[in-house]
Amino acid sequence: MASYPVEAGDTSGVVEAVNNLLSGPSGLGQDFGGFSSYQTAYITGNFRTPYTTTTPTSLYVPPVNLATAAQLSGDTFEFIFATTQTPPPFVQGQGVTISGVADSYYNDTYNTIGVAACTTTNLILRTRGLFLPLQPPSTGGTAEYNRTSPTGPVDPESSFVLSTDCNVKVVVTGGTDRVFVAAQLLNTISYVQTTTSDLVYTVAIDRYKGFPNENLENPGFLFNFDERVAQQIQTFTGVTGTTGTLPLQNTIFSTLVDANIAPGYYWYLLNVDFYRTTGDIRVTTCELAQRSFTAQVVKQ
Repeated sequence: MASYPVEAGDTSGVVEAVNNLLSGPSGLGQDFGGFSSYQTAYITGNFRTPYTTTTPTSLYVPPVNLATAAQLSGDTFEFIFATTQTPPPFVQGQGVTISGVADSYYNDTYNTIGVAACTTTNLILRTRGLFLPLQPPSTGGTAEYNRTSPTGPVDPESSFVLSTDCNVKVVVTGGTDRVFVAAQLLNTISYVQTTTSDLVYTVAIDRYKGFPNENLENPGFLFNFDERVAQQIQTFTGVTGTTGTLPLQNTIFSTLVDANIAPGYYWYLLNVDFYRTTGDIRVTTCELAQRSFTAQVVKQ
């Protein structure tokens, strides 16, 4: 292996060093990626991109009464609102929970794909798998959306984890490679509640490992949660008021070293989550301001 300073007679080491140099930054282990923005954006709560939008988007929608429910295909369901909703209550990609429909077959939390379309009069949801045979239409029930966990600490793989637009993909080629990551997030949090509550806010750097989707018509990669690299937790006790906004939160991760990673394709995401320990507080919007994220692979 090439070393510095180069020793006389180390022919193989010199050849290796020159080959690494000629192969460019990737050959030197400088697989680098980053994201930075100061533009205002709101977390959508989607399980797939886009993770943010430039228009205010609610992370809490109280139960909306439904008139009818119908299965359009093996993986598509339509729900008609009992009354017109202005504006449309759900955003494409959100994981809506349906309950109380007279045919219980329609009751579910549609997390994996979620909202395919939403207007002021109806809601169309998609599932990842097929449900056959088709079921007859049914009536009643409610549709709701809530991304504040009511049951305590949030598991990194939970549906309550919310991804931001701060993310980077890198390739690790050797078992001794290390990934240096750093991040910053400014976030303004708004809420609703009926009683004084305690809220816990977590910002985390999570690592996901990619694998081919094996779809010959639309090849690409899917990602599964691999490990939580770092997290910071902020607790707000005795939050008052039926509605309100918490002070601007500035979370900074100085450069961290993520080591002992198996070779592969990885996606680092800056995620947030919320859970309450007392009361019934629910976060309504997460407004992002200045934010950044970097990841760099360095060979050993």
